Amino acid sequence: MNLPEKRLHQRQLDPMTHEEALDIINRASKDKHLAREVDFLRERCCLFINDVMNDINLALAEREKKLPALLRGKADSAVSLRVAAQEREQMARQRRELAEAMVIGALANMDNPGWNPIDGTGGGKGKGGLLMALIKTSSAWKDRG
Repeated sequence: MNLPEKRLHQRQLDPMTHEEALDIINRASKDKHLAREVDFLRERCCLFINDVMNDINLALAEREKKLPALLRGKADSAVSLRVAAQEREQMARQRRELAEAMVIGALANMDNPGWNPIDGTGGGKGKGGLLMALIKTSSAWKDRG
């Protein structure tokens, strides 16, 4: 394999950078037919990411298997049952937030080899690749402020 062929082969193995993806998305958005295709691709990617977050949420929930209050075999008051329900709702919210943080953090830092998801002090300095570019160009992301 000569040098130009080797470079071409190596370039195909490298993931698309965030800037390359944004450039393609911006050029495609100027063409009404391609803009629809990008919107379709964005929707499919968002569904995929949502499915991944749901899978993580379910895996986290499975680790918390607890016996429902009504099946514990002891008499509970309405207040204690309400408090238990509120605690379960809070735990579910925290699981969803953790799943979202895990997925978005991983996507945003897929181009950052120094990122450590366990070390909260380092922060992510990555921009992500194609998926993050699609998310960041969505109207929902722009509306977040």
